[in-house]
Amino acid sequence: MRSMRRSTVAAGLLALASRAWAQVASVCPSDDVCFKLNIPDSTASSGDGDIFFQISAPSDYEWVALGQGDSMSGSNIFVVYTASDSNVTVSPRLGTGHQMPNFNGDAQVTLLEGSSVSGGKMTANVKCSNCNSWSGGTADFTSGSGNWIYAYKSSGGPKDSTDQSASISQHNERDAFSWDYASAKGGSSANPLVNSAPSGTGTGSGGASVTSCVPRPTSTGSGSGSASGSGSGTPTTATDDDDTQTQTLPPWATGTGRRFGPPREKRHEKRQDDVNYCDDNSNSNSNNNAGFTPLHSGGGANQTKMLIAHGTMAALAFVIFFPVGAIAIRLASFTGLIWFHAAFQAFAYLIYIIAFGLGVYIAKDYDLLDEYHPVIGIVVFILLFFQPILGCMHHVLFKKYQTRTFWSYAHLWLGRIVITLGIINGGLGFKLADTMGMGSKSGMIAYSVVAALMWSAWAIASIIGERRRKTAARNAPPKYTDSPPVETRQRADIPHPEQGHYAPR
Repeated sequence: MRSMRRSTVAAGLLALASRAWAQVASVCPSDDVCFKLNIPDSTASSGDGDIFFQISAPSDYEWVALGQGDSMSGSNIFVVYTASDSNVTVSPRLGTGHQMPNFNGDAQVTLLEGSSVSGGKMTANVKCSNCNSWSGGTADFTSGSGNWIYAYKSSGGPKDSTDQSASISQHNERDAFSWDYASAKGGSSANPLVNSAPSGTGTGSGGASVTSCVPRPTSTGSGSGSASGSGSGTPTTATDDDDTQTQTLPPWATGTGRRFGPPREKRHEKRQDDVNYCDDNSNSNSNNNAGFTPLHSGGGANQTKMLIAHGTMAALAFVIFFPVGAIAIRLASFTGLIWFHAAFQAFAYLIYIIAFGLGVYIAKDYDLLDEYHPVIGIVVFILLFFQPILGCMHHVLFKKYQTRTFWSYAHLWLGRIVITLGIINGGLGFKLADTMGMGSKSGMIAYSVVAALMWSAWAIASIIGERRRKTAARNAPPKYTDSPPVETRQRADIPHPEQGHYAPR
């Protein structure tokens, strides 16, 4: 038993020494995807030098990537995929926005010992010698934390390619996070990952932890340490919390009182707590979020909710509210129609303002501001700002002159263009969401059907309204006053006969 205790203490001291020698921080954004990081002392003090990191994921994933930066744009990315049944390829790339990152031939990376495909996992142990600076950004390893991103494509099957410039599919999961360097700094510029298990500590949002650990003694007392006592009574067994060994107490020790010192389990509690047992790392989530802080507020679930809210409100604005308001002004006839039209369109505009704000937030978060959907959305938002101004001018001048002016046609055609653009842009939004792995085919089909019906109804209403207006204008008696200024000036330039009537030509 004493030898067992000595072994445990020695293992604990070895673990503590290992911590001081080379600390490896680990984060696991999911059960199957983990990343580890070590920053040697020399790099942590100077900010320049080698760093070591490990990337691991299921071998049936198409690829997995870890990158430096807070977004894809300007990031330093390392993509890992299978090269064969037993080896992996690490591909350093530069992120340029929401598109496939390009191979970075300037990256000084080395695939280290321990990299393999084994047990359903692909693992890449990587040394990077110039990760403090790259084309598009820099990293400060002397600071207490740094911004990182990750992504993976869980479908598509193993890539099995040694081409570092190989084409990769769009990710179906990604995020950005701040990595606490406190548990990653330490050690020399040697591979600290060779004995680091591919699986990290924690699940979900992950957590940073030191991976140096020792196995917990598993003796259960079934060997010679268990004996039947002689004499009266049955021997009492007790569990020693220090080494988990079950032992037999002599008959005189069956009481609960002890004369000397604290109980054994309290006496060795602190020493036991200092030992970093491997099962504590693999089966406990106590360190969750210790070194992993998502940069995107709310996480993926809230972003999905925001995306749904954005799409729903924008669709309501352009597929329902704007067309209904336009149809009403063309076909309806009741007192206060013009104010109903104005209020209804203002309500639709308010809905779109909210949708626009959510859309811009999501686009910035995902580096999508250069995509067609957000660009068109911004243009539509700006154009809509002028629509109520043009509408007011049209109303005032039409009331004065009883005929359309330049501002009338500007209001009409800007509205037609904006509504049509908004409906088309909704389809582009569904397409963009699909490329991000967040699309809904059923939702896109429903949107397309409803949008086509509403646009057709609105177009038909516009045609009917124009025909009614022209018919009413032909049947109305001629007006000799309150003409538009241009028309009045034109009539003033025509000489009038003395009788006050125009002679037939």
